[in-house]
Amino acid sequence: MLLSVHHPRYQTFRIHIRALRRRAGLTQLQLAERLEVGQSYVSKVERGERYVDVLMYVDWCRACGAKPGESLDALAEIDGM
Repeated sequence: MLLSVHHPRYQTFRIHIRALRRRAGLTQLQLAERLEVGQSYVSKVERGERYVDVLMYVDWCRACGAKPGESLDALAEIDGM
């Protein structure tokens, strides 16, 4: 199955990563600085205009103070995987 940023499962993923950032108490700009990317990149990811690979997901989690493995487990629970 090929997933795009428009697939319902990816929408769940976007909600998940936005929640990670918000729980960490970070603005998009603060997260962008930690990731060493522009704020517009974070915004585009959260709006579904940019695709996130597994390496960026790991960096995103760590920048938010979350453990990537635990975060992925939580996502799988939400998604019913």
